[in-house]
Amino acid sequence: MAFTVPRIDNKGILTATSGFLGDGFTHTINSYSGCAFAGTMCGTFCYAQHNHWITAGRPWKLYGVKNDIVEAYRREFDRLKRPQRGVPKPLRIFMSSSTDPYLPQEKMLGVTQALLKEMVTRVPDALVVQTHSTLVLRDLDLLVQLARLTKIWVSITVETDLDKIEGFPPHAYLPGVRIAALRRFRDAGVRTRVTVSPLLPIRDLDQFAADLGAASEEVILDHYLLGDGSPGGMRTRKTSFPEMLRAAGYDEWNSLEKFWAVVRRFREILGVDRILTSRDGFNSLDR
Repeated sequence: MAFTVPRIDNKGILTATSGFLGDGFTHTINSYSGCAFAGTMCGTFCYAQHNHWITAGRPWKLYGVKNDIVEAYRREFDRLKRPQRGVPKPLRIFMSSSTDPYLPQEKMLGVTQALLKEMVTRVPDALVVQTHSTLVLRDLDLLVQLARLTKIWVSITVETDLDKIEGFPPHAYLPGVRIAALRRFRDAGVRTRVTVSPLLPIRDLDQFAADLGAASEEVILDHYLLGDGSPGGMRTRKTSFPEMLRAAGYDEWNSLEKFWAVVRRFREILGVDRILTSRDGFNSLDR
């Protein structure tokens, strides 16, 4: 059965960064509003669901797709790079910060793909494509082309090696298939990152580190106590997520002590330079 996605009028597609991503990026791009993965495991701890500017008090879900994003990108790119006065301004893009650029609806709508095609002509100075989805493989050839033109990273979130955590909804995509997708990009010559964000329980820490190291140049580890955009993870601690971990027998994974122990072990296995953490890791573009 065909399904429709509400269309959202928007004045622009490049949003100036601040806060968590403000140190490395000049702009974010979010082609969709809300997220279709809300009912999956990652939807239980998604930081974007706490942004009242997006949710407007609504339950976390996919709200719609933005109109005319390619035209908006052209217009804003030209304003930044071809100013009437002065020098061109930098354009370092994080795509996406409050949704996923490769939601299931992207297969039909192709808005992310259309933007990437436009970027081949209007090339940003740097681009991170951040996703939870293996649909990104559809655009492998296009991203290889972009990687020859600018700094680009394909970054896929893999929070755990567990295919199931008791009491949690199922994954949108199993960890193994996400790791395999990363390897495809790395083998094709595209720089890759994996974001373990937020850190979830890990069954075999050494094997997980080795698997991520084989698939990515860098591993970014994050914990909701550090990375949910509020002091001490206050937003996440107000949700049911910490209690869900406790109920599943994983209370120690609610602590920063456990997080830093994981960081130390990853660095022992993969080397200090390849393991980044939280805000500093996400904003690192010059390595």
